[in-house]
Amino acid sequence: MGLVCLGLLMIGADCTYLRDEDYRSIARRCRSVKDRLVQRGRPLLRARGITSVAMAAAGDGAAGA
Repeated sequence: MGLVCLGLLMIGADCTYLRDEDYRSIARRCRSVKDRLVQRGRPLLRARGITSVAMAAAGDGAAGA
């Protein structure tokens, strides 16, 4: 029905009404969330001594086969 395209167009139209301050605020919030996620993940990796690749491989079910 084209609802996905309509939704994307509406998001794009809404973005035209944002000011520069709004875009800076969005960027700050994204950086803040990213920094918090990175900080949360670091102690887990260091404490257990495994890499993120090993963590991902352990969850895919291939190890039990």
